Amino acid sequence: MTDKALKLVNAFYAAKRVNHYYHMHTSGDELVNQRVSVENIHKIIELLTDLVIEKDEVDVESEFHRAFVERYVDQAGNKVNKIHVIKSEASWWKRFACVKELCHILVDTEEDFQPDPCVTIGNMKETPHFMEEHTSPEADSEYLAEVIAMELIYPLEHRREDIMMLEQASTTIEAISERRDVPRKYVSLGVTNGHFETCVKIWKSLKAVEPPNLDELL
Repeated sequence: MTDKALKLVNAFYAAKRVNHYYHMHTSGDELVNQRVSVENIHKIIELLTDLVIEKDEVDVESEFHRAFVERYVDQAGNKVNKIHVIKSEASWWKRFACVKELCHILVDTEEDFQPDPCVTIGNMKETPHFMEEHTSPEADSEYLAEVIAMELIYPLEHRREDIMMLEQASTTIEAISERRDVPRKYVSLGVTNGHFETCVKIWKSLKAVEPPNLDELL
């Protein structure tokens, strides 16, 4: 297995751990609208990383970002992680962007982090496909966070249900996007046969999660 393939599998395993704790140690999905709870994902990633992660909405405009994360060590030596979501974005983009930044905190290594976002954007434009031989670590990090964010906010069990409904012509991509509060882009990708089957194979290949009990931490 190549280093990049191993990185992908490890990121899916991190998502598997989040899903495991999500269903064992939180209230689970928002049942009324069948939506994944971003707050519960946030809570579990904080526990798994042993970090306090702040998030807020900011009233700014950006051509390239829907959200961004600040990561630094303060004067007292504490690790600071702050996610800023752009206030003017639609609900599904706010949710997805927030989870994507949480995924950076969950799966990034030190070599993945690039403090200058312009460098990351430049590298993504030059090498726009994950797992190509010469892509930069920070560009790979962006695509990996995107893939894992979709696995968390639009998980396989939701996609499996929605694929059946689409096959029966009892729903549409637009209706799913509204109900799940997930951007249409990721609904369309998530229910595509090739992408879905690839994700199923990766999930099936992952080792079992043998976690400690987190009840006392919640």
